[in-house]
Amino acid sequence: MNVVVRALPQFQSMVVTWISFLVLYLILRKFLYNPVSNFLEARKEKIRSQMDEAKVLKEEAEKLKEEYELRINQAKKESQEIIEAGRRRGEEIKENLIAEAKKEAESIIERAKREIQAEREKALLEVRMQAGEMAVLIASKIIEKNVDMVSQQELIEKFLDEVGTREWQN
Repeated sequence: MNVVVRALPQFQSMVVTWISFLVLYLILRKFLYNPVSNFLEARKEKIRSQMDEAKVLKEEAEKLKEEYELRINQAKKESQEIIEAGRRRGEEIKENLIAEAKKEAESIIERAKREIQAEREKALLEVRMQAGEMAVLIASKIIEKNVDMVSQQELIEKFLDEVGTREWQN
């Protein structure tokens, strides 16, 4: 076997290799590189637009979150105000009921005092009448017709005026 080693390759095979490499490069560039690079560029642009949309959506979500938190805080304040207003109204109603009950109790006590006073005066009047009748009966039995009718009436009136006073009780 005869092997020949050359330091420089043959020119003709080198040119053919370069031409085939160049043709392969142009074919691959035309049919593979440009579509792949266009696809990658479109994909990159799509991802970028989705990220921009995501940022916008995130900002909107944060704004909505802040708005909802503000609404929740306002609702809490309103509920506290409603509870406080209810509590104050309850206190007012309680105070009004207590005041009305005191007024009613005072009027009942006053009416009872008036009724007691009226009953007392009625009882005194009855006692005076009965005492006068008894005094007349006693006096008439003692005197047995010594006193005339006019003096008897004067004695009765004097006795009735003194009934219930200290003069009568002594």
